[in-house]
Amino acid sequence: MNADILGGAVEPEAKQANELGTLGTIFFNPRATFAAMAAKPRFLLAMILVIVASSCMAIPIFQSGVVREETIAKMEAKGTPEPQIEATAKFFDSPAGLIVGVVGTVISVPFALLVSAALLFFMGNFMLGAKIRYPDYLSAATYGAVVGLVDHAVRTALVVAKGSMDVRLGLGNLFGEDLPYLGRVLDSLTDPLLLWGMAITALGLAVYAKKGFGFGVIASIPTLVVTLLLSANR
Repeated sequence: MNADILGGAVEPEAKQANELGTLGTIFFNPRATFAAMAAKPRFLLAMILVIVASSCMAIPIFQSGVVREETIAKMEAKGTPEPQIEATAKFFDSPAGLIVGVVGTVISVPFALLVSAALLFFMGNFMLGAKIRYPDYLSAATYGAVVGLVDHAVRTALVVAKGSMDVRLGLGNLFGEDLPYLGRVLDSLTDPLLLWGMAITALGLAVYAKKGFGFGVIASIPTLVVTLLLSANR
């Protein structure tokens, strides 16, 4: 890999970041935000924000009945016995359905961030020769997720408004009503809001590793692939 791709100028020293303030500056001045955190990467408040915001956005989706209807529709299409369908419907109609959905989000979001950071660590340190710590990767992944909340919020609003989980923000809009799996992957790959969050993560890696943006992009490829596959399953 040539130096033009992986190399880059060393970031100038910056004042210690105000962790609360970074949750805002990451949107309009991400490079300076990461540079200010380079000496001590932060992730705790950002992770709490992502967990809380994601959990709050799960509530209207479950309350809208979209998850219930689409789950039952899939069960009927598979020929699931009627008693099992009725039990599933009662579950979603009860408070337990909403509670399980929210608790599942609270558990899955930090788990996903930790795994993403592990993938970034493997790719960045072991495959590309960087020498930064796991907290650096976790910080970049978490702040990318903060920006990714914009994509999540837009999708949540559209799901509730349309009454369907079939929300397309990319080239998937060029396809017909029945979008195949690869079409959903393409839609996610061309979703500018999702890519915005991934770009923030890549930039954070570049700043922390004192390398060019290309390093961050290459290190983020496995995480991007996993994100696209999971997003296409929504």
